[in-house]
Amino acid sequence: MCIGWAVNASAQQPQRDIVGLTLGVELRTLLNPNVFNLDSTVLIDPAQNFRAVYRYSGGFGFGGILRIKLTDLWNIETGINYTRRNYSIRIDDLQTPFNDNTEVRLVGYEIPLKALIYVQLGEKIFVNVAMGGSVDFFASDISSLQRTYNFRAFKRGSFVKGAVIGSLGAEYRTEESGYFYIGSSFHQTLGDIMITEVNYYREEDPGQPAFVGRQRGVLDGAYFSVDFRYFFPVQKPRRQPVRYIKPDWKNM
Repeated sequence: MCIGWAVNASAQQPQRDIVGLTLGVELRTLLNPNVFNLDSTVLIDPAQNFRAVYRYSGGFGFGGILRIKLTDLWNIETGINYTRRNYSIRIDDLQTPFNDNTEVRLVGYEIPLKALIYVQLGEKIFVNVAMGGSVDFFASDISSLQRTYNFRAFKRGSFVKGAVIGSLGAEYRTEESGYFYIGSSFHQTLGDIMITEVNYYREEDPGQPAFVGRQRGVLDGAYFSVDFRYFFPVQKPRRQPVRYIKPDWKNM
């Protein structure tokens, strides 16, 4: 009886708060690097027959976020993101008036891990800065096959790449409606993510394109983004009231 009373009394003790977990979703607009004066990639064959120019033209991404609260100052963020980078390609024949444009899309997945620190500016407004790394996966090679040219981008070595990431943003927090975040991010892959190859054919005879040349380059994979996030309301554990049980001394 004494043991049963002790277990029952222990079960009535108030629960301690555990490390906070916050779940959220994210939508990102990947910016055109020309905004930051980043150059396009230009490929010209040694015989000066053709020129290929390709550049990153933006994209979008979305995913889920898990934020782990360690202290009142420090947090850890992770999750998984889908990204789609768009590239525009222009081909110019330097010996004839021919030129053409096309686009390709590169799909990837990212698993980030960031350390986040935030500063409270008002009752419900917080500014945060995060730094960390990411593991990037690329779904497949990409290509664009045209009558007189083709563009290919294929993986160099492993399909898994590392990246350095950072972000800066502000969020508005409410207990009932969740957290609303807007900010910007930078994503820099460690090394080139793909090798590019352009093959050009000239239609010297009707219906008989003749091979002119081939050039290779690389894709860097870096991007800036504008991020919109929503974190679901945090469900705080309810505290059970402490109940004291009067022992039954007669039956002990």
